[in-house]
Amino acid sequence: MKYHAENAVSSFFYYMWNAWSKEECKVVFGGDYLHFWEKWNAQAENSIYGAAERFYTELSECSRTLLVERAVSLYDGKAFRKRSDDSEVYVCCECGSQQIEIQVWADANTEEYHSDVEDACNGKWCIECESHIHFCSKAEFIQKMQVWWQSCDSMTMQRITGLKECDYSLDDNSQAFVNTANEWWNNRDYDEKRNIYKEYNNE
Repeated sequence: MKYHAENAVSSFFYYMWNAWSKEECKVVFGGDYLHFWEKWNAQAENSIYGAAERFYTELSECSRTLLVERAVSLYDGKAFRKRSDDSEVYVCCECGSQQIEIQVWADANTEEYHSDVEDACNGKWCIECESHIHFCSKAEFIQKMQVWWQSCDSMTMQRITGLKECDYSLDDNSQAFVNTANEWWNNRDYDEKRNIYKEYNNE
């Protein structure tokens, strides 16, 4: 991600002041987030003033980049960036990942974008699938997962949710179980649903 240094500094501080949390730490650092959250708490417990600067200096170059890129993705200086609507976000149509790339024509000297490579599929790549794929909107993939979920039989729902149909009344043709399973599914976030969808559609 390219950004102006001055803007990135402002974005970083406004992000740390207004958005930084344990949940954000998990978004930035993934499975290692507890290590970084402990590091943050060690800097913040004595005084919150200057904690962001102290935390930053404790990070490796790679970790600093992850943190700053997250900050810049959410803040444009002191202003919160408008989040794209799901219909405006492209994902891999096979796995739903946003880690996708597209070949483009660009000026070799200035790197100024000119146009996409006119190829229906071969110019599009999913890092997660490690293959050439087609894109769809995130909204379309969400709908695709929802249609799949609604097509699941009770045995599949039990395997996924850990719920047992026999624990629910049979007087309503298992509707109570289905309602609870649907509530469980609807409480999952996008990536949780995507991981479940991938697991049960790659069998």
